[in-house]
This record gives sequence, C-alpha cells and structure tokens, in this order.
Amino acid sequence: MKSFKKRLPLFLTIVVITAGVYFSINLYKTSRVNEILHEQAGLLELSYKQGLDRFNVIGENVYYSLQNDTKFIDILASTNETNLEENHNKLYEHLKSEYRKLKISGIMGIHIFSPKNISILRMHKLDKYGDDLTDIRPIVKAVNEQKIHMHGFEEGKSSHAFREVYPLYKDGTYIGLVEVLFSSTKLQDYTMRVSNIHTHFIVNKNVFKTNEWKINTSEPYEQSIEHKDFLFSMNDHINHATLKNSKQTLIKPLEEEILQNIESNESFSLYQIIENDAKILAFHAVQRFTDNKTVAYIVSYTSSKKLAKLVNNMYMLNIGFILLAIFTYIVVSRLLSEKEYVMNELKYDALTKVYNRKYFMNIAEKLFKQEEEFSIVMADIDFFKNVNDTHGHQYGDVVLKEFAKIIKDSLRSMDLVARYGGEEFIILLHTDNDNAYKIVEGIRRKIESYEFGDKGITLSASFGISEYNNENSLEAIIKKADTALYNAKTNGRNQTQTL
Repeated sequence: MKSFKKRLPLFLTIVVITAGVYFSINLYKTSRVNEILHEQAGLLELSYKQGLDRFNVIGENVYYSLQNDTKFIDILASTNETNLEENHNKLYEHLKSEYRKLKISGIMGIHIFSPKNISILRMHKLDKYGDDLTDIRPIVKAVNEQKIHMHGFEEGKSSHAFREVYPLYKDGTYIGLVEVLFSSTKLQDYTMRVSNIHTHFIVNKNVFKTNEWKINTSEPYEQSIEHKDFLFSMNDHINHATLKNSKQTLIKPLEEEILQNIESNESFSLYQIIENDAKILAFHAVQRFTDNKTVAYIVSYTSSKKLAKLVNNMYMLNIGFILLAIFTYIVVSRLLSEKEYVMNELKYDALTKVYNRKYFMNIAEKLFKQEEEFSIVMADIDFFKNVNDTHGHQYGDVVLKEFAKIIKDSLRSMDLVARYGGEEFIILLHTDNDNAYKIVEGIRRKIESYEFGDKGITLSASFGISEYNNENSLEAIIKKADTALYNAKTNGRNQTQTL
C-alpha cells in the first residue's frame, strides 16, 4: 500500500492521459460513424426523392393527356347526381385501354372526383363510386378548394398511396379533379433498380380512419418488426425469413433506440455489429400531406464494410492504447523502484534500515553550516562482542536491528539516527544538551529492560552527548560526543555522559 501511494501520482497521470486519448478516439469514432450513417441516409433520401420525381413526371403525363382529351372532359363536365352511374360507365369505357398502358408505367390507380369531393370513378376499384370523401381525403378537398396541383403521401380508408392531384377545366370552368395514385411498392422497385438499395415500407396503423386496412387484399399489411404501431406494406420485396432473423439479431438490440427516434418523427440511422459485419438501419420519414406529421417510413437494411472496419479499428486502437498505458505504468514503476532502491542503498544501512554514516554526515553538515541548535549523541551496545561470540553473528544482527528500531521509534520525526559503524550508532537531536539528556536516558532505560531476539537476552548501552557550541567543524562536535561516550564506558557502562 505504501509503495502504491508513492506511485499514485504516476498512476493518476497515466489514467488522465489514457482517459483523454480514449475520449479523443471515441469522439473521432462517433464523428466518422455519423458521417457513414449520414451518407447511407443520404442515399436513401436521394432514392426516395428520385422516386417521387418519377411519380410527378408520370402524373403530369396523365394529367395533360386527360386535360386534352375532349371526350373525357365533356363526359366529366356533364356528370351530376342523376347521371352519375351512366357517366361512371362511360368514363371507364373511354379510359380502360389507356389505363392498362398506364398501369405498366407504375401507377396504382386513377381516381376522378367532382368539385364537391364525390368519387365519380376509381379505375382501380370500379364498383366503388358515389361516396363523399370530404372528411376522408384532405388532399382532394384542398385541391377542390384551391384549384391547384398538389401532391403528397396520404392514407385512405384501407390503404396508403403517394398522390398527384390535378384540377380539371372545360373552357375555363372548373369541373373536378384527377388523382393519380402510386404505391410504396413502386417506390421500392425504383430504389432497387436505381440505387440497388433494398427497402421496405412501414406505415403507422393509427392513421387509418377505419379498420378496412385489415381486409385489404390488393396491398395487404402485416405487423412490422420495427415498432408495434407500424405495419409492413406487403410486396414482392418482403422476405419473411430474413425479417424474422433480423428481428432477433438487428432490431432487438436496437429496440430502445428505434423507439426513441420514432418518437422524434425525424429521419434517422442506426447501426449494429453482427459478427464481423456492420448493418445500417436507415429510416427515412414520410410525412402526411395534411399536417406534415410522420406517418410512415421507408426503411433500408444495408451492410457496410467501411463501418465494420472503422468500428473494429477503433476497438483495437482503444485496446492497444490501454495495454500500452498498462505497460508504461509497469515499466516506469519498475524504473522508479530501481531508482528508489539505489537511493535507499545510498541513504540507508542495509542491515538496520536506519540512515548510513555517509548520508547522516551530509545532513548534519548542512545543519552545522546553518548554525542551527542541535546535539550529537554517540551510542554503543555494551559488551556486544560477547553476543557474537556466544550466540553467533546472525543473532548479533538481530540485536543490531532491534537496537536501531528502539532508538528510531523513540525519536521525533525531525531527529536523525544512523549506524556509525559496527555496534556504534550516531544520533542528531534538534535540541540542547539538557533536553537531549532526557531523551537519551529514556532510550537507555528502554534498552536495558528489553529482551532481544528469540532467546530474550538483556543488554545495556552507553551514550555520549555533545551540544553544538560554536565549534569550528562537525567533526569536532562528534569527537566531543565520542569522548563523552568513552567516559560512559570507563565509568562502568549503561549510562549517559555529556560534554
């Protein structure tokens, strides 16, 4: 724990650097991922708009053809409540040949309306006419009111369609409108042919004003895998096996993100890594004509090798950098440990772990030059040679270590103790002779009552004290303390003498 505390600044530095690099890498990754997702969304949007442009061109052709068809215009202009059935049949007979050709170009249907929003002819549903769609079909109502071309996506009673709606005139008099309908299936056909993007179309089932969509056989619906409120528009592109597999591998992991994004009513793109492949889900929002509310999405599932490579590279880069950070910490820690070991060798006595003589003399010399008040104490274990001779040098080493520990534990943090040589130790106390004597006497008494080693032998020690008193050198003070120690030895040992 102590070693880790010393390494804590290094550890925190590496953690901060690693976190910074990790953040930068992931910031770059997020930016690049968003670029790729935006690129795929852009392709889907472009295909969608090109499909709508194609619908507009076809719609314009139908409109000009009908507006310039004198017989058609005459029949429509003469239609009223009393001859509705008769004119319905006349219009059908007149248009059926041309309608077959138009179906080939991709239209889903043609719907003729009176100026009062009454259905006169559905070329795609012959037996259904005469119904008032004022409250069902806002785009029809709007064109009849404003008498201008309008287009957009709008649901009906039982299905949805992209609609191109045009006002019709006879000799300057408004006589009704024609609506050209295009299915989402044709839009998907177009994206497949032009951009090679596989798509499917989902529509919010809550937009239908009736439940007739449930029995729609011309363009049936099925529950979508992306969201509980949306339905698949079934067509030749739907592969049930693929969708079932995608629900588990692709949709399930992204379920929460899909829910959140659909609530925003905006277009969005997501991705999921499956094995070594990156799957991109792009949802292009389709707004309703009346309120611009998103009621459908054209959805594409595409694979992106570029995205898969990016994600994998960023993952490997993160792992590599984390491993590099760990390696750096280990190497630097070892270098610091080795440096610390060398420094300790220069400072401490290898056996007793107190300062060595050289380091002690360097510190004491600095204090001497600063003329600070201090006392030098020389300490020697009495009859230590007998310990080595009787119990062996290893036991003697134990005695030296325990002797040094007693002294060290008895000193203040500002004081110093060092092994001077053999069984002799030197102490520097930041105090005068009188206080030094009290401290040393306390140490001496601890030693004489202490049982050393596992054999529990008792020993004593002698001490000599000398106070700094304007001596010319540190050596002179030490010599005085050594003389005091000699006096303690000659006067019977186990005592403290001062000079």
